[in-house]
Amino acid sequence: MSVSRIFPHALPSPAGGRGGVIVPRRGMATFHKSGGFTLIELVAAFVIFAIGFGVLLQILSTCLHTTAQSADYTRAALWAQSLLDVQGVGEPLKDGDFSGSFDDKYRWRLQVAKIPAQDIAPVASAVPVAGNAGAPPVQTTPVAPSIDLYKLQLDVIWGSVYLQHDARFVTLRAENADIANAAQQPVLARGRAQQ
Repeated sequence: MSVSRIFPHALPSPAGGRGGVIVPRRGMATFHKSGGFTLIELVAAFVIFAIGFGVLLQILSTCLHTTAQSADYTRAALWAQSLLDVQGVGEPLKDGDFSGSFDDKYRWRLQVAKIPAQDIAPVASAVPVAGNAGAPPVQTTPVAPSIDLYKLQLDVIWGSVYLQHDARFVTLRAENADIANAAQQPVLARGRAQQ
């Protein structure tokens, strides 16, 4: 095969060279810069993706744990409210420690303590001095309140032996001493009648 068949027109010779034709060699691949990624770039991208995905899974796991914990505390608060709402209703409060369970998961312990009367601030009531009926009162006498005040402390406990959670709820409950005594009178009267 002659050069004239491949290149019908002769190519100019390089500067300073002898005349002739430049013929490209067949079979030699020429490399052009392509737009693809190298192996190092792909590995780096995969590592960044793996780290980001791991962080995302950790955040998701923490959110699920926090949501479950919040639901447990909400259930404990609802159980506590249901128990504290009935204290002193129907029967007078009594000092002491009580315990029980709401269901298979939640248990409770209630401590009821009467607050001494001297710890309750006395109520000042005005008593008029004998004399003029229209005169303003000039003397005040402290009068002890006619209520009994109780401190209720409720602990709600749940979880396993190895990982227990608890929530504490403390409130005060006032009870009219006269009504509490009146409620106990029929019980005492019935007890005497049965004897």
